Amino acid sequence: MIKNTVAADKALVSSTADLNELKELLEYWQRELRLDHWDINLRWAAPGEIPTAAGTSIAGRYHQATILLQYPGDRAVRDLADVGLGYELTLVHELRHIQESIWRDNPKIEAVMDNDPWIQRWHEAIHDATAEALVRARRGLRRL
Repeated sequence: MIKNTVAADKALVSSTADLNELKELLEYWQRELRLDHWDINLRWAAPGEIPTAAGTSIAGRYHQATILLQYPGDRAVRDLADVGLGYELTLVHELRHIQESIWRDNPKIEAVMDNDPWIQRWHEAIHDATAEALVRARRGLRRL
């Protein structure tokens, strides 16, 4: 059963960080975001594999993708725990990237996105805001 409290999420981040609970959240959000036809693998990132982010997604061919999450104790994860939405927020953010991968990986769009830091920042900020709104709505939390 998916825990539905901020306290439970903070405990998840600060204790053993059970990957099975995160896989339950992945299953829930895949269905909600209409990604249930995708084969999405979820795993902890190796040290240094994603040095500046709490998570990253890698969309492969034929509706296959992997989401990598920083292991608890890394600075990015501690920052998420302070927000109180933790790994669920990162998971939804990365699923949004997977949703867009069909058009985002077009070479023309990719060139624009990769060469313009301003567009990149706004793109990430939009995913952050959308993921936060979705997670807050599921948990019945309002933004202060």
